[in-house]
Amino acid sequence: MEVNISDKQDELKIWIDKIGLKQKHFAQIYAEGLYNDPTEDDIRIFYEKFRGHMKRSTTKVSTIDIYLNFLFELDEFKNTSYVKPKFHFEDKFSKTFNDRMQKISEDMDI
Repeated sequence: MEVNISDKQDELKIWIDKIGLKQKHFAQIYAEGLYNDPTEDDIRIFYEKFRGHMKRSTTKVSTIDIYLNFLFELDEFKNTSYVKPKFHFEDKFSKTFNDRMQKISEDMDI
């Protein structure tokens, strides 16, 4: 099942919001984990890179997955009642059925 980058970007935006962060603050926390003692310029440059990843249709899904995995390890996430989502796919059902079930699941998460 192919994942749409726009949907993945929206998922990350929703999770950032759910745990009470702003995208800029999330990018700052990520940059602090990425760099050893980052400067304000390092954080600003990374934030611009992150903003690009959140807007471009050419961003790799794996890039957003990295951000999501980082988010799920944050104390801000762990201190909520949320559980890291897990998608398990078995090819026993039709594509139409799987797509409809995924849509139902997405609607329930929001």
